[in-house]
Amino acid sequence: MFKIKDNKKELLVELAPNNSSSLLQNMVFFGLLSFLCLSFGIGFFFVGATMILPFAGLEVAVLLLAIYYNRRWINQKQTIKLDKLYVYFSEKGLVNRNIKVDRFHAKFVVEKKPKQTIYLVANNKKYKLGYFLSEEEIEDIIFSLRSKITELNSI
Repeated sequence: MFKIKDNKKELLVELAPNNSSSLLQNMVFFGLLSFLCLSFGIGFFFVGATMILPFAGLEVAVLLLAIYYNRRWINQKQTIKLDKLYVYFSEKGLVNRNIKVDRFHAKFVVEKKPKQTIYLVANNKKYKLGYFLSEEEIEDIIFSLRSKITELNSI
């Protein structure tokens, strides 16, 4: 998912992974799976198969890890702000960083193979942009960046 705000002076692009379910919906889904797993484990425990219960607890622990990593992935966000003089890049989530670079010392690189990706190259470092987006979304972002850079260069 991405949002583009373009005015005369600057371009603001916000990138985030697609989120098809809310935290409550995920909690309900994983809660039902955990309840089902524990109820089978307790049922087998009362029948006499006591070794099932620890594995049911292990499955619940794996489900909790799955929801943790899912939320961690969903909550990441990248922001690119491009104005006449500077490029601002901020990333929150898996990695937290804020970068401000002179626009003429930064460049956007598009690599086509194996999958089309965008990189911001600044200060001899390469930052991957929108690695969680689809091909169509990346193409829209490339078009917006190219048109805004052309517009800013002509001023």
